[in-house]
Amino acid sequence: MKKFFLFAAAAIAALTVNAKVIDLTAVATSIDEWTPGAQATLNESASDTEKGKYVYDIPGGEDPNETVIKNEASLVFQTKNSSAKSKAFVIYPGKCFEYGGKNGILVIKNTAAGDAIKLTVAAKGDKAANFLDGAGTFPKNAIAVSTDLTLPAKGSEGADEDGYVWKVLEFMAIGGDVQIKEFDGGYRISKIEVGTSTAVDNINADVKSVKTIENGQLVIIKNGVKYNALGTEIR
Repeated sequence: MKKFFLFAAAAIAALTVNAKVIDLTAVATSIDEWTPGAQATLNESASDTEKGKYVYDIPGGEDPNETVIKNEASLVFQTKNSSAKSKAFVIYPGKCFEYGGKNGILVIKNTAAGDAIKLTVAAKGDKAANFLDGAGTFPKNAIAVSTDLTLPAKGSEGADEDGYVWKVLEFMAIGGDVQIKEFDGGYRISKIEVGTSTAVDNINADVKSVKTIENGQLVIIKNGVKYNALGTEIR
C-alpha cells in the first residue's frame, strides 16, 4: 500500500516540477502595478503612502470587488461584504496583500489537476486566521494538504520583527479555478506558488474528503465526487 502512495506522489511530482512562484516582495513593487478593483476607493484617512501602505474601502453589495496584479491575470484577490466596509483590504507594494477582515477569497485561475499550491500567509491582527470550512464548501476545486489551517494571531510566539507569524499552507488543485477562503480574522499573503510537488498520502481527509483504494487505484472522494490521484474526476 505504501509503495502505491509513493508511486502516486511521484507521478504528481513529475507533472508539476515547473512551479510558478509569485513573490509579492519581488513583483508588483509599485502601486501602479496593481488594479484595486472597480468598487474600491482609496481611504485617504487610513492610508500612509509614504510608508507604502494603500488602504481601500468597498461599498455594500453582493458583487465581490476583484483586485489584481496587472501582469498576473491568474490571481484574483476578492473582497465582499453585505454592507459598506472601510479598510476592506490593504496593498503593500513590494511586500504583501492584506485582507482587512474575514471572508477574503483568493482565486487562482486555470490550475491543472494535481497542481500543488503553497501560500505564505500570516494573520493580520490580534485574532487568529482560519481557512478551515466547517461546511466543506471551501476550498473550491482543491483539497487541503495542510492539516492545520489556522494562523496564530499577531504577536504570538515565532513572530517576525513586525509581529507577524508566517506559515505556509498547502493545497492540491483538482483543476480549474481554485478558490481559497479565510473565515475569521483576515490575513496577509506574501507568496503564492503553483505547481510544486505534493505527496498524495499527506492530503487532509476531512469529513468531506476521503481517500480509499478501488480496484487497486487511489480514489479521493470529496462532496460525493470521485477523483483519481491526479485530481481528475472519475465517471
